[in-house]
Amino acid sequence: MVPVMLRFAVLACAFMMLACDGAGSEAAAPTPGKIWPTAPPEEQGFDSDLLADVVEQISQQDLPVDSVQVARNGVLILDAYFYPYLGDGTHDVQSVTKSVTSTLVGIAVDQGLLTLGQNVVASFPDLGPDPANGKGDIELRHLLTMTSGLDCGRTEGEPELDEMIGSDNYVQYALDLPMSVAPGTAFAYCSPGSHLLSAMLANASGRNTLGFARDNLFDPLDIEDAKWPEDPQGVNHGWGGLQLHPRDMARIGQLFLNEGNWNGVQVVSKAWVREATQKLVVVDTEGTGYGYQWWVLAGAVEGLYRAFGNGGQAIFVWPDKDVVAVFTGRGVDAVDLVAPAMVTALQSDAALDPNPEAYARLSAAIRDATDPPVAKPVPLLPPMAGEVSGKVYRLEPNSFDVQCISLRFDSPSEVWLELTLGSGVFDLPVGMDGVPRFSKSEPAGFRIGLLGEWTEPNIFEIAYDEVGGPNHYRIRNDFADSPESVELEFSDPGGYWQPQTVRAVSVGACN
Repeated sequence: MVPVMLRFAVLACAFMMLACDGAGSEAAAPTPGKIWPTAPPEEQGFDSDLLADVVEQISQQDLPVDSVQVARNGVLILDAYFYPYLGDGTHDVQSVTKSVTSTLVGIAVDQGLLTLGQNVVASFPDLGPDPANGKGDIELRHLLTMTSGLDCGRTEGEPELDEMIGSDNYVQYALDLPMSVAPGTAFAYCSPGSHLLSAMLANASGRNTLGFARDNLFDPLDIEDAKWPEDPQGVNHGWGGLQLHPRDMARIGQLFLNEGNWNGVQVVSKAWVREATQKLVVVDTEGTGYGYQWWVLAGAVEGLYRAFGNGGQAIFVWPDKDVVAVFTGRGVDAVDLVAPAMVTALQSDAALDPNPEAYARLSAAIRDATDPPVAKPVPLLPPMAGEVSGKVYRLEPNSFDVQCISLRFDSPSEVWLELTLGSGVFDLPVGMDGVPRFSKSEPAGFRIGLLGEWTEPNIFEIAYDEVGGPNHYRIRNDFADSPESVELEFSDPGGYWQPQTVRAVSVGACN
């Protein structure tokens, strides 16, 4: 999903500090096998003390970062995870998915299954899309560069994506979007267009996108664990939702750093990699560019590009320095807060002198980052807790798909939140001592960590975090009027979802 604002300028300034500091390693970068080769950062010109500063900053400030990986010359020199995500499973990469989808399209073009000039409307004759008003002129290349001209992605919040997800046929919905401008004339971030890429690939290859990916991208790169949701017709989501391990995200970046080559096999053509990561479209006044579903950094650093997803998911590729960096997060793009310090940690294009003390400090910081917070004393419950405990409240319609909510206060330390969503009913434990409790059920396909606190006698606040997911929410329950009704304020610290206040009344049961 598109962020509200892409803050590339900060990173451009940071990367400029090293843009002219040598020409990078001349030796061909080794390609990882099933396991990444690792080394102390000093062997690849990084300062362990400065990297430890970054890891400690994330932990101490409780920044919403789940992982940071840095590889140079094909060697992994930083592999850090932050509580509660411990790196023991995949992570939702959000719109980094788009860059993977486009790479698969590139492989299909290399194989002669698709062409850049392929007509989009003609690719779906069974769905009967209307070719009038310029829609019949949309080509595959226009979907790749977000210049389809469809009336989509031109207002904040991607309402067309929400409407598509609510439809019975995602591809039909995308094809039926009206035209806004002529194809190829203007950039508009349209996620339904990226879904059409996945559908076109599936039609051309005779299998779904995940199956094509396993044979042509994931298996060659030794990526074994990938999850990719499907639409009602079985088309893998072309715009988002792919789940990969952060180290496997780095493999995608390393493939592009190696210009499509992996252990001597040209997985995707060098020509495609170069074209996909060029500034084919300028998207803002700062000069940020867009290639084939890859963002190209504005500023003085030539060739720096990234795959980017809402909530802080990113793959950075810096060819001049032979560097790949990966970030995952839970709801807020914190990359701009930590990337400048990480760039500063890159001190040289040659190996630095060994620094075992600094490396030991970095290793300790990485270990400590996975520790849970220290439990605090649990305060007594206010009288309102007893009055509302067990009541079921039916909500007004809301964008968070919450139909009913119920809180159960069995004791000061035994608290449960029952959520009734469109996908089912979920009973979730709530940590009241500053340490989140984790659900065994998965409302969004992820474990949920919950914290709760009575901030005022009549106000109960909940922090709702997805583990390995891109979101974390805040739910403020205000029982000021009476225990028979509650005003709920849903907020998203990441800013993708707008805050919403919803009234709810007590009912006997949610049915």
